Amino acid sequence: MSEYPRTLDDYSDSALLTAPETAEVLRISRDLVYELIHRGELPAIHLGRKIRVPAFGLRQWIATQAGVSAPPKANSISPLQTH
Repeated sequence: MSEYPRTLDDYSDSALLTAPETAEVLRISRDLVYELIHRGELPAIHLGRKIRVPAFGLRQWIATQAGVSAPPKANSISPLQTH
């Protein structure tokens, strides 16, 4: 069993997240996720009656909310090199 709350990196194999998964990553309520989607503030894809949040869109949204110009790429952080 995995530890909670999960992070976006825990969903690295998923291109699309459900609203409950998105809520868990953002540590907000599922209802607030749906509200942000319906207001057009959070990126989402509508597949029939299903709503999914693209992982890359969520990364970009988080970076924008944090005032960062570009989101970090997954696994792009390298350790400091010492010589």
